[in-house]
Amino acid sequence: MLYYILFDTSLTAQEAVIHFLITIFVLMISLSVHEFSHALSAYIMGDKTPKAMGRLTLNPFKHLDTKGFVFFMLLGVGWAKPVPINPLNFKKYKKGVRLVSISGILANFLLGLLAAGIFAVLLVTIGFETVIMIYVKDILIYFMLINSFLALFNLLPIYMFDGYNFITSFMKTENKFIKFSMRNGFKIIIGIILLGFLTEIMFGFDIFSAYLSLLFDFVYIPISFIGVL
Repeated sequence: MLYYILFDTSLTAQEAVIHFLITIFVLMISLSVHEFSHALSAYIMGDKTPKAMGRLTLNPFKHLDTKGFVFFMLLGVGWAKPVPINPLNFKKYKKGVRLVSISGILANFLLGLLAAGIFAVLLVTIGFETVIMIYVKDILIYFMLINSFLALFNLLPIYMFDGYNFITSFMKTENKFIKFSMRNGFKIIIGIILLGFLTEIMFGFDIFSAYLSLLFDFVYIPISFIGVL
């Protein structure tokens, strides 16, 4: 993220700094909403662990992981502090696991839709002509973009991601896919990123970014449509 902002020749130095600050603000809120949704859904399903650990809150500083946040800002890929839960406390185990897994993704998607709705209302009422409203417009667009990406990224069925937890909740614990993913989840993530670098060097395009861009359209298009972009 930081790379694209700093090397965007269409931005002045002042605009680059402002966009950087906007990115920090939007990312903090978006990650906090994501993790809070996990905590809230676990609490609703009967697990008091998130509340006892102080995670049933929208306070960003309770959810952010410093190293993960820096990775987000520098590389566009990072993490927040996982919400501690005990699925054995759920009223219904499988239903609880699925709800907790999908809740963060849905929260980011809905937050993106909310930003798009506000964008649409402002567009047809106040407009974005003044300097302040131009930055309000940028903030709303960043909310749409970042939350679309977070929803998409967490849908990937890779160990440690929400998509993985949701899919494996329909499988038996002895499933070979689960065992393989738990052993190699982090290696798979690194491998995908390295594959992107390799195809960029060899063929001039990042296959991982191309894959994400293709899926990104399916998440961002309905959000941006509401925002009349």
